[in-house]
Amino acid sequence: MELIIHDNHFICKILPTTFTCSVRAWYNNPKSDSVISFNDLCTKLVACFSTSILARKSSTELFGITKVKDEFMRVYLKTFNKEMLKVEELIELIALEALISGVKEKKSYRKSCMPYWIEGL
Repeated sequence: MELIIHDNHFICKILPTTFTCSVRAWYNNPKSDSVISFNDLCTKLVACFSTSILARKSSTELFGITKVKDEFMRVYLKTFNKEMLKVEELIELIALEALISGVKEKKSYRKSCMPYWIEGL
């Protein structure tokens, strides 16, 4: 069901029923004469709660995940994969570079990932 109303007074009466938790608490305890119109209410609502929106993760943030010296490779890969799944528009080449650069002991990483016949080269 869709309700289309162009009367701001009526919208102000209905709007609080859609609020939850901290937004409802903010709405129920306004400063006296602090809101003068519906547009003013919208502006103050957005200004107060816009910082609560979670920022999207980018592929370059994966460079912050590094392997601790005594950490097992399996644990590092699990952590990296978990964070990689949070990136919405993943760029695979950047993710691969971040994965490799996050390994501090590059010799042990290369040794474990390369076939035995390449190790001697």
